[in-house]
Order: sequence, then C-alpha cells, then structure tokens
Amino acid sequence: MSETEDSLSTKNLIEAHINNEGYADVRIAAYQLEGAYNFGRFLADVARHGALAYATTWSLDEGLALQQICSGLSDQLREQNSSIDIIEAGGLDS
Repeated sequence: MSETEDSLSTKNLIEAHINNEGYADVRIAAYQLEGAYNFGRFLADVARHGALAYATTWSLDEGLALQQICSGLSDQLREQNSSIDIIEAGGLDS
C-alpha cells in the first residue's frame, strides 16, 4: 500500500449503539488513536457532526444543537455513579 493510499484509509475507532434498556453499548478500539487527549478531540469533532445532524434533522439552529449536546455530555459526566461492564478488555495487540 502506498503512503497516499494509507493516508486515505479509515479506521473504526468507535462502534456505539443504544440497547433495549436505553443504555449505550460501546466498543472503542483505543489502539487506533494514541493518547486520551486525542480521543477527547475526536469526541469534540463527533459532537460537531452530531450538532449538524440534529440541526438538519430537527430544524434546529446548529449552535443551539451543539450547546444542547455539550449540556447533555456535561450532565452525564457529572452524574456518573455506576460502573462500566467490560465485555472485552483492550490492548495494543487487539
């Protein structure tokens, strides 16, 4: 594979679904992106894309949609009081 082909390839970093109980079912291939800080920046980009998707789907202002996403994210992070069930532990050889 040439450098150009490699730079154009994509990697699946997150697979996320809402299960029947309304909770997130998430798999993260952390080995695909080095550094937790970079993962945070990736999530910020996902939030921006989400704001555009919600704005166009629900006829909202994109800035308002982004604010609502950020508010939901902040509230959820503050209210974390449960453990996460590990389905498959990660590693660099995943």
